[in-house]
Amino acid sequence: MKNMILAVSAVSAVAASANAGFQGFVASVRDVGSNTVIDIFAGVTNQSDKFLNAYDMTISTTVAGGFVQKAGFYTKTWRPDGGSSTRSTSDDSFMTAGGSASLGEYYPSGFTTGDPNFTGTSWTPSGGSPAATTVPANAGWYTSDPTSSDNNAESLTSLVGRVNGTGGSTSSWGIWISHIVLAGNGRTLGTDVTFSGFASAKDGLSGGVSQGASAFVVPAPGAVALLGLAGFAARRRRA
Repeated sequence: MKNMILAVSAVSAVAASANAGFQGFVASVRDVGSNTVIDIFAGVTNQSDKFLNAYDMTISTTVAGGFVQKAGFYTKTWRPDGGSSTRSTSDDSFMTAGGSASLGEYYPSGFTTGDPNFTGTSWTPSGGSPAATTVPANAGWYTSDPTSSDNNAESLTSLVGRVNGTGGSTSSWGIWISHIVLAGNGRTLGTDVTFSGFASAKDGLSGGVSQGASAFVVPAPGAVALLGLAGFAARRRRA
């Protein structure tokens, strides 16, 4: 079962109101088995805010082999398998527009739809198509039902391995939008992975729609050193 930059420097002007909606991307980065799992959320202002879409995205990796994709017709592309996916999976990458929880497992939304920039078989597979280990330029995805219960914001206050994208550092709420897997432990956003682009959200209080840009910037040298020490400590504990 499946589980749960850099040119842009800050979130662009979001709707000018006290209830701003989309704030920026926020991620949970952690090692699962021999891989690194990265779940990304659209950080929002209120629990009632709704994700609408991500667009003009730049998503790439310097890791050999690209993003990890699970073998199988329904799991080898960026379209989520809404019936059998959880956040803990370490063998599949996919996009989503929210999700649902059941018995401690998180399932991506079946209302997730890829835009036309998910070209070829990167979103919809064919019988002999290869695994979609890269993301097409300027790809995007959206929810076909913004009112769905899948599209509910969840608390980010205790997010494991939290990394803030530009603009998202104060977000206490977020909607799950991406599950990325990379081979190897200790992979980092901004160095091993480029994830930047735009998203829009509907404010649950005012009803207004906000749009903004966000990116995960290259970690400062001190932060990289701390990540290295954390990885060393984890290896020592496993020894």
